[in-house]
Amino acid sequence: MGSIITLRLKDINNSYNVLVLSFLEADKNGFEDDNKVSDIEFTPKNSTTLKQDITTVKAEGKKVIVSIGGANGSFKLNSISDKNIFVTKIKDFIMSYKVDGIDLDLERSVYMCPTVNQTITNPAPQWDYIIDAVNEIRTWFKNKYGKKMILTMAPEVKYTTGGLSPWNSCNGSWLPIIESLRDEIDLLMIQLYNSSENYALPGYEAWPANSKLYNQGTVDYIITQVEAAIEGFKNQGNKTTGTYSGLPASKVVIALPASSCSAGSGYISPSTLKSAAKYLLGIGSKPGTYILSKSYPELRGFMTWSANNDADACGGSYSFAQAFNDVYDNYDNTNSIKSVEIKNLNVYPNPTTGILNIESEKIIGELVNITDLNGRVVLTKLVTEDITSINTALLSRGIYTVNSNNYVAKVILK
Repeated sequence: MGSIITLRLKDINNSYNVLVLSFLEADKNGFEDDNKVSDIEFTPKNSTTLKQDITTVKAEGKKVIVSIGGANGSFKLNSISDKNIFVTKIKDFIMSYKVDGIDLDLERSVYMCPTVNQTITNPAPQWDYIIDAVNEIRTWFKNKYGKKMILTMAPEVKYTTGGLSPWNSCNGSWLPIIESLRDEIDLLMIQLYNSSENYALPGYEAWPANSKLYNQGTVDYIITQVEAAIEGFKNQGNKTTGTYSGLPASKVVIALPASSCSAGSGYISPSTLKSAAKYLLGIGSKPGTYILSKSYPELRGFMTWSANNDADACGGSYSFAQAFNDVYDNYDNTNSIKSVEIKNLNVYPNPTTGILNIESEKIIGELVNITDLNGRVVLTKLVTEDITSINTALLSRGIYTVNSNNYVAKVILK
C-alpha cells in the first residue's frame, strides 16, 4: 500500500496494488487539536486529474481508497449529529471520486483517549459513533454498488498493540473498534513507526513472549508487534480492559516508512524488513532474538508511508516496493497478495428478469459480451463505468456467459 501526496496516482510503481489517498481531514482552521467533523474536506491540487487517474488505475485492477484523519486532520465524533455529518461526508466523497473504500487513520491523544472507562466489548460512546457510522456506510456501499466496501485501518502502536502495556490509560484505546469490526476489516496496518514509547510484551495467555522491551526500527520490534496483532492479548490499558482476540494473518500487513526521510522515526533497511517478513511467513531463519511460536504464511503484505517517498526521498528508486517483490514474487501461497488474481466478473441480480448489473471497474474501455449456450454472441457493450447495466429483456430465457478477456461469469435469465 502507499499514501499519495504529490506523485500522480497513475505513475505509482505497479507493486502497489492498494492506493490510499491522503487525507480526508478536518484541519480547516490549521489547529491540530480542535478539529471538528464538520470541517472534513479533501483538497487535491487537481481533482479532475486525480479522478482521471483513479479511473485509470482501477481499470488496471488496482484498488483506490481514501484515508480519513491523519496526524493533522484527525477528530472525534461527539454525538449522533456528528455521526450523521461524518456519514454524509464519506458517502459524498465516495460518489464523487469513485473510490473502493476507506481507511481509518485517527490519531492524537486528544481524540484517541476516551474520558470514560470502556472495555473491548463495551466501547466508549465516541467509538460507538465510529462503529455505527462505518456499518451504515458499508451497508449503503453494498446496496449502491453491489459489492463489499474495502475497510482498512492504520492506527498507531500506542492505541493498538500498546495495550500490552499498563503504563498509559490511552494504551489499546482503538482495540474495541477493531474487535467490533473484525469481520469487515480487510487490512490492519498498525503504524510501526513514530512510536515515542516502547511497549512491554509480557507473556500473557494469548501468546508466548519473553517479557522484553523492543525499540522501534529493529527486527524484533516488527516481529513481536505483528504477532501481537494476529494472536491477540489481554489488554493492560487502565481505561480499556478485556481480551483483544486478534485478526487472521491474511488481514495484517507490515506497515513501515519507505525511507529514512519518511515519517519521523521507525525506518528499517530493506534487508531488515525482508528478514523480518520471511521469518513471519515461515520461509526464513530467525533474524533477531525473539522466537515466534509459529509462522504466519498468510501474512498479507506491506504498507508504507509513503509511495512518493519510496519513489523520490533519500534516493528513492522504490526500494520498499522492491523489498516486497523480493519477498513475495516467488512466494507460492495462494493467500498472498501477489498470487491472488480475480478472474470472475461479479454480476447481479443473478438470476435476473431484466436489468443485469456488472461490476466492471477492472474492464473499463473493453467490450463485454453475452454469449448463449451455442457460443453465439447475442449482445455486446463497451464498458465505460464502474457498474455496467445491460437490459436483457429481449433475450430468451436461459443460461448465458458474460465475458471480457480474462473475466467471466455465468448468468441465468428468467
